[in-house]
Amino acid sequence: MRKIVFILTILIFQQSLYSQKEIVGKVEFYKSIENEWNVLESFPDETIENLTNRNHKIKILQKDSIIELKTDLNGFFKISTVFNDSIFIRVNDHSPVLNENFEFDFNEIRDTLKLRISDKKLSVYRDSIGNPEFHNKYSEQQAELDFKNGKRELLGLAVCWPTEKSMEIHRQIEVEYAIKYNYIEPTREKIRIMYRYNQVMKKLIGINKNVW
Repeated sequence: MRKIVFILTILIFQQSLYSQKEIVGKVEFYKSIENEWNVLESFPDETIENLTNRNHKIKILQKDSIIELKTDLNGFFKISTVFNDSIFIRVNDHSPVLNENFEFDFNEIRDTLKLRISDKKLSVYRDSIGNPEFHNKYSEQQAELDFKNGKRELLGLAVCWPTEKSMEIHRQIEVEYAIKYNYIEPTREKIRIMYRYNQVMKKLIGINKNVW
C-alpha cells in the first residue's frame, strides 16, 4: 500500500513539473518623443538605456498567487507557473515615474514578454520640477480644461527672427481652425511643455498637421 502511495506521489509530482510553464519577461524603456530637434526629444539614447538596464521590481498576480522579484541588470526575469489564468504584472510599483501595469492572456504567451514603459512620466516630472509654474499653467490636463472652457489656443515660439514660412503656416492654421497663437519666449523646459500642450489641443481641435 505504501509503495502504491509513493508511486502516485511521484506521478503527481512529475505531472506538476510537466504542467509548469516558464515565462520570461524583459522591461524596456522607450522615448515618448523622438524628434530631429533634440530639445524636443524626451531623453537621449544613453538615458533610455540606463533606465532599461537596471534592477526593476516586479509583482506578478495570477489567480490567488502573488510573486515578487527583481529583474537582473539587463531588465530580464523568469518565473514558472502551473496556472493557466491571465497574468497581471506590475513593474516598479513603488515609483510614481517608472511604474507601469500589464496584463497578458496566458494562452497568448509564446515568447519573451516585452514590458515596454514610456519615459513620459519621468520627462513630465523633470520639466515640472524645472519650471513648476509654467507646467501648471500649460500642462496636458490644463489643455483639456482650456478646450472644455472654449479656449482654442496653440502655443507658439516667440523668436526674434521667425521665418516667413513658419508665419504663413500659423496664419493658415488660425484661419482654417478659428484659433489663435499665444507666443511665448521659450526655454528648453518650456518648449517641451508647450509641445505636449499643443499635442493635446491639436487632437481636441482636430488638427492633423505640424503647428510649428
